[in-house]
Amino acid sequence: MRVFTIAARVWAALALLVNAYVHFQLAGPFDALVGTLVSQGTLFRIQGVVNILAAILVLVVHRWWAGLVAAAIAAGGLVLLVVSVYVPLDLSALGFPVIYEPVWYQAKVIAVVAQAVALVGGLLLAALSRHRSTA
Repeated sequence: MRVFTIAARVWAALALLVNAYVHFQLAGPFDALVGTLVSQGTLFRIQGVVNILAAILVLVVHRWWAGLVAAAIAAGGLVLLVVSVYVPLDLSALGFPVIYEPVWYQAKVIAVVAQAVALVGGLLLAALSRHRSTA
């Protein structure tokens, strides 16, 4: 069981790091989409930093809830990305830009896959770690 826990930990962390990389790469061009508080590029950078922190968390903190944190971060990013392809998200009242990009391209697909892998890895890690702590 321990080997599966380690594999899930590494799997989730790598997927989170891939997602962070994609978001950092895309941040520059999205700086042009601004809200009164932040630009979409800044939101991408925040997403990148949060993914890096979640990757560190799952590698360093060997508790079931670390997997759930990683899964929640991945799920939130995944839902936001997929929804923003089909529905304009007008968050301008909160100071954010309108988030809507109705196209799929390579970097977006990589981000979706990375977030889905991180979600599954985080849930698997939580389940395996929880099982180990109660056994």
